[in-house]
Amino acid sequence: MAQLMTARRIKLALAVLGGAAVVTMTGLSVVTGGSTTTDLPPAAAPLLPGPMTQGDTVTTTIPPSTLAVKKAAPPVKAKPYGKG
Repeated sequence: MAQLMTARRIKLALAVLGGAAVVTMTGLSVVTGGSTTTDLPPAAAPLLPGPMTQGDTVTTTIPPSTLAVKKAAPPVKAKPYGKG
């Protein structure tokens, strides 16, 4: 039971310490100005593409009516596992 109470006290102390750190950082931010200034130029916005068009690489072909290979079969067939 004593170990449980010690663990709870440690957790409470760490929570209070974390809260104090947040309050301190907020106070320091307010005291030092709290705003950031950047001297960087604004970034250029990307150009949006125009409507889709067909380019020179588009080819139109008619698919064949029958398949080139009727049924795929391996040239060499292995023996079944565990038989032989």
